[in-house]
Parts: sequence; structure tokens; C-alpha cells
Amino acid sequence: MKNKNKTMIRNTAPIEKQYCRYCEKELHGRAGKIFCNVDCKNNFNSRIRATKRAEENKLFPDVIKAIKNNYRILLSYDLSRLTENEYITINKEELRSKGFDHRYCTGASLDNEQKLWKCCFAFCWHEEEDSLSFAYAPHLNSNNHFHQ
Repeated sequence: MKNKNKTMIRNTAPIEKQYCRYCEKELHGRAGKIFCNVDCKNNFNSRIRATKRAEENKLFPDVIKAIKNNYRILLSYDLSRLTENEYITINKEELRSKGFDHRYCTGASLDNEQKLWKCCFAFCWHEEEDSLSFAYAPHLNSNNHFHQ
């Protein structure tokens, strides 16, 4: 006769505690969970994307870095509020102290008076002795060539 009262012996290893990949709090709930909440998941993935962007930015040529920096500086002057034929003059030294480099631009054009305007996207300028005169002039940059 067979023994019907066999005892099953399970070899169970202790369950290893799991921790959130972002905030490192102990996780509770289903197996395989890796974040304690949606915010931690989003923050974790944002950090990964920011790290990748920083690595990509290291590979950008210096001219692209300079243009991006110029654009950020020009945004701080709120030039887009200027109306057509209105411009402001800013001292070159003030701009230089903020890191602006007027040698780099996204386009250049001659106006009807044969004045050379350089542009950083829609923000355009022409040089004077100690200053730059700025205008919000998307049409000058869209030409991307000299015209007569």
C-alpha cells in the first residue's frame, strides 16, 4: 500500500527586499515592481534623458553652443516685444559680459540701406562702434542670403 501522507518539502529562499530605483524606499506589492509611484518613475526617466542630452551637448560644435548661448541671452532682453522698425541699442561690453558672441549667427542680410544685419533666429542686429542695435525681424533671417 502506498503512503498517501507524503510531506512535500519546499526549498524556499528568503525573499529579497526590493527598493525603488529612484528614491530607494522599500517596495511593497507585486513582484517585479521597480518604482514606488509614478513620480519616481518619471523622475528616474527624466534623469536618464538629461544625462543623454548632456552627453550629446558635449559633441555639439562650438558654433552651435555659441548660437544657443546667444539666443538665451537675447531672450532675456524680450526683443520680441519690439514692433516693426523699432530697435534697441545695447552696449557691446554689457553683452560680452553675459557671454554673447556677435561673431556667430544663423543668418545675415542687407537691408534697403545696405546695412548688414546678422541674426540669431528672429533676433537681428547690426554693429555700431561700441554697441549693437537689435530688432525683432524674422523676415531678415528667413532670407538667409544677401540681396540687393
